[in-house]
Amino acid sequence: MNNKFLENLNLASLIAPVTTQEFLSRYWEKQPLIIHRKDSNYYGNLFTLNDYDDAITRDPSYVKVADAIAKKNVSYSPLFVQGLEQTLEDFRGGATLVLDQLQNKDPKLGLLCRTLAQEFSHRLQTNLYLTPPHGKGFTPHWDNHDVFILQVEGYKHWNIERERRVVPMEGEKQGDQGRELRGDLHTFTLNRGDIAYIPQGFVHAAECGPEASLHITLGIHSVNWSDLLRALITASMKLNEDIRGMLPFGFMHAPQSDLVRSTAAILRRMSDEEFLNVFMTNFRDECVKGFKMDISGQILEFLRPAPLLITDVVGPRPGIVYQLQSGDDSIEVKFGSRSIVFLGIFQEALGFALKTPSFVIRTLPGNLAEVERIVLIERLIQEGLVVRK
Repeated sequence: MNNKFLENLNLASLIAPVTTQEFLSRYWEKQPLIIHRKDSNYYGNLFTLNDYDDAITRDPSYVKVADAIAKKNVSYSPLFVQGLEQTLEDFRGGATLVLDQLQNKDPKLGLLCRTLAQEFSHRLQTNLYLTPPHGKGFTPHWDNHDVFILQVEGYKHWNIERERRVVPMEGEKQGDQGRELRGDLHTFTLNRGDIAYIPQGFVHAAECGPEASLHITLGIHSVNWSDLLRALITASMKLNEDIRGMLPFGFMHAPQSDLVRSTAAILRRMSDEEFLNVFMTNFRDECVKGFKMDISGQILEFLRPAPLLITDVVGPRPGIVYQLQSGDDSIEVKFGSRSIVFLGIFQEALGFALKTPSFVIRTLPGNLAEVERIVLIERLIQEGLVVRK
């Protein structure tokens, strides 16, 4: 699975040569960004036509077929001969083939999503779009989440409206109305190695020229303010019995000012900093549970354990999302649905082990004996947080 792009992946490399600071201040959630690199090998073998051919034959749950010209948008099950036949027929007729959430089945795409999720604090997914020459998959539309478009084979012509149509509500989808391009447009061609970022609510459309196109849509499954506020209300209700019941008797007829004062008092209690600090810790711990874990190699590590030496080189498993929480004389690491508590003497070494890409076990910081350093790394390897290099 050697891939230079994945080995050095972070937000900075994803959007290079645009800087992270410029991206977050000017583009993130604000406006589209188009990057032309003139480097067709920028993504290397991240996902090739051969990979797509293999993926579509490895029994995906479904294959989506989209053809804006024929006004066709259906899904076929590869479990049936008719589904396979129709998929090929539609593709040869100009339809785009779509494989959704392929990060769950392809190791390279899984690593792509996990690595960025660690930095973003939001989960990501990949949809793969293969369009034949002169094909056009979808009519103009906006998405209800932000996306990055990574062009990995061929090229594709794009139009994106310069003004956002809407900031969608959670789960909101565009209807059949308004599916046409309006006003000033970003008009451009994404070539192999290029990338575009499209925030939610911006109408866009794409079509192929005389060459087939394969691109990865990297979608952000965000944790929104609405998620946090709903969780905050739930936490407040658990703590305060007096807001679990009914609104006051006859509230529809009572002075509105009474209801306003009562509501304001509840909101003031919810904004207490001590309460919010406890809530935020619990909220982030719950968020950790939603990030996908990678257990590759752990079965072999268990069945064929090899002794660790103080001179061995190790590093954190790529894409692990975790939270560290210090106690009076302890340090707790939370990941997935699990948590492990270590003695406080391991705090410095634990933070170093989970953040340093590659290190010799002997170089772990802290006042630790060699055997303590080895025991710490053995436990982290057992839990899948650290891997041998």
